[in-house]
Amino acid sequence: MSEEYLLKAYDIMTPEIRFIDKNSSIKEAALRMINEGIGALIVVDQEGPIGIVTKRDIIWGVLFEKRDPEKEPVEKIMSTPLIMIDSNSDIVQILDLMIRNNISHLPVREGDKLIGMISDTDLLEVFRDVIEIVNARKIKK
Repeated sequence: MSEEYLLKAYDIMTPEIRFIDKNSSIKEAALRMINEGIGALIVVDQEGPIGIVTKRDIIWGVLFEKRDPEKEPVEKIMSTPLIMIDSNSDIVQILDLMIRNNISHLPVREGDKLIGMISDTDLLEVFRDVIEIVNARKIKK
């Protein structure tokens, strides 16, 4: 497949990024994820992004590390350093990075600015669309 036909990060990403302060409670992060229907929040301090907290981090931190979700900050359970990908990276690079690092959410950057997020759900939607295209071509033949 030619390089110009590969999907890029900016084609797949969700442009909305949700942030949470590093001192916010684990419970606040969990409630935001539930109420906003998302699986991850970018953790920030006064300097900018410093990590990511996902549903998996919350489950691990509360159930296995026995952290108090009402009193302890997300900083204690966040994943860091923040693994990001450039907006021009192709789908093969995206999949490789996510698989190699066992992550379900991948922030997308343009230069030093975060511009979106790719989740495992975003990738599943792409593959569903590809299957629909392949099936439509089979029907035409």
